[in-house]
Amino acid sequence: ALGLAGAAGLSRWCDRATAERPAGAPLFWTLGANQTGKAAISAWRDWLAPSLSTGAPLRFWPFEGGLHALLAPGRAVLAEVYPAEAMRHLGIRLSGSKRVREARRAAGPDLRLAMARLGVVASAGLALAVEEGFGADAVGEDRFDSVLGLLCLVAVLDGQRPDFVPADPWIQRWEGWVLGQTAMPAPN
Repeated sequence: ALGLAGAAGLSRWCDRATAERPAGAPLFWTLGANQTGKAAISAWRDWLAPSLSTGAPLRFWPFEGGLHALLAPGRAVLAEVYPAEAMRHLGIRLSGSKRVREARRAAGPDLRLAMARLGVVASAGLALAVEEGFGADAVGEDRFDSVLGLLCLVAVLDGQRPDFVPADPWIQRWEGWVLGQTAMPAPN
């Protein structure tokens, strides 16, 4: 489709493999497994478009500036976080697939250490979720990813990870970047 050789042709620069992690799924991939695009469409349709239509005070990192510069009371700043990227920055290791509860449960000690390093104190509910591997249901992986994303955000806000965006006008205006990512794509 679209004259591309494969799904990799849909990848943005930040989606490509780096020395630190494998390639992420292309944002516009909507078929089969690992279909990031369907989640993106759902977020745009069900949350972003209605918010914009009501004039919600939203800002978009990195398109409108650095993260700290965009923060203001009463304003939401949207940024993309890649859970696999966040895990590596936080020092969290999985013994298997994050889709498997036991792998998420086994990552609990690393997750608690990352939270302690960031000064994040878990509520009783979050502590239980970590202990239980975020549940046995299908959305356990989503809950796990959400916590990784939040911890990545805290790390950038507290200066433990840089608010980095490549000095490339195409990336800054059109493609965007992944919050906390500093590694550039590996050469082909």
